[in-house]
Amino acid sequence: MVSLCENKDGLARLQDKQAALQAIVRVMAGSVQLDVLPVFEETLAQVTAALRAPMAALHLLGGEDEQLTLVQHQGLDPVMSRTWVRLNLDGDTPPALAHRTGHGQEFEARETVPGMGAVVTAPVRGADIGLGALSVMWGGEADRLEPDEERLPFLETVGHLLGLAIEHAGLVAELVDRVNELRQIKEQEERRALELAELNQRLQRANVRLEELSITDELTGLFNRRHFIQRLDEEIARSRRQKHPISLIMADLDHFKRINDTMGHQVGDEALKHFADWIKGGVRRMDLVGRYGGEEFVVLLVDCGPKRALMVADKLRREVARRSQVPPFDRLGGFTVSMGVSKLTDDDCAQSLIGRADQALYKAKEGGRNQAALA
Repeated sequence: MVSLCENKDGLARLQDKQAALQAIVRVMAGSVQLDVLPVFEETLAQVTAALRAPMAALHLLGGEDEQLTLVQHQGLDPVMSRTWVRLNLDGDTPPALAHRTGHGQEFEARETVPGMGAVVTAPVRGADIGLGALSVMWGGEADRLEPDEERLPFLETVGHLLGLAIEHAGLVAELVDRVNELRQIKEQEERRALELAELNQRLQRANVRLEELSITDELTGLFNRRHFIQRLDEEIARSRRQKHPISLIMADLDHFKRINDTMGHQVGDEALKHFADWIKGGVRRMDLVGRYGGEEFVVLLVDCGPKRALMVADKLRREVARRSQVPPFDRLGGFTVSMGVSKLTDDDCAQSLIGRADQALYKAKEGGRNQAALA
């Protein structure tokens, strides 16, 4: 007497097979002509799920060598896939028997080669000709196949559907070669896509680098004069909209010619780079620092009034005098900087703001250098 659980399990297996057939028909109906790889992949996925098997293989008849060639598989280990890559038509392998007889075959584990386990295979047939075989395998998981009256008819139906799909694609004689060609094309496209993505990344990095070079000073890495003035114009406009103060510092290294004449231009360049680092590290991220030309530097202090700006300038001046007491600059007693500070007024533009800071700088130089003066 059949139990209720067995009836439910049998019904579930039947429903799995129906669902698999529907899914295979759907992918066949939606596939592009000559592109049968998605049909093969979906078919193997569906039959393994419906039959609760871990492995499946599709063999198709080759063109001139009259062999069955493995064109798609799922779950086969490398050893088995190499063993089954080409099968003689007159051999006793399950795919060869199914193709030769035109009927499905079921083999228990004891009837196959050691390690293969149970195999169910069905011919892949078109309207008039055998094209290959579809096999499902259980490996060493089961010594005997579970009773299932619909299993072989189901697999034979799937094999017939595959045959019709192959004939419809017009690839009966050259299918194996075409499948390999399609795979190669797909691999080439993937490689080209990766190469293109890499080239795009390199181009983006190059564009970023070009943009950096166009707005920065090559020696110090600070904004160059042109870009600093452009940003200064933007900050002046923002200051007037938002009603917050801004101040500008013009800085110049004292007796810079003496460094070049005494220690050489390379040491002079090192002094400029150190000074650029110190001045940039001594202000906020929101502030702007640029090289105005030669040994002259400019600093825009955002949301900062003149008194506070003068304090910032004096702090920077003292920091430079302290930090420059290191080799090789210690041979000259280090170096100092003079600074001029100006605040934005209602009548100012970028050039007038810079001009008044330059006048204050001149006043600091005239006053003995190594000091900060307010315009």
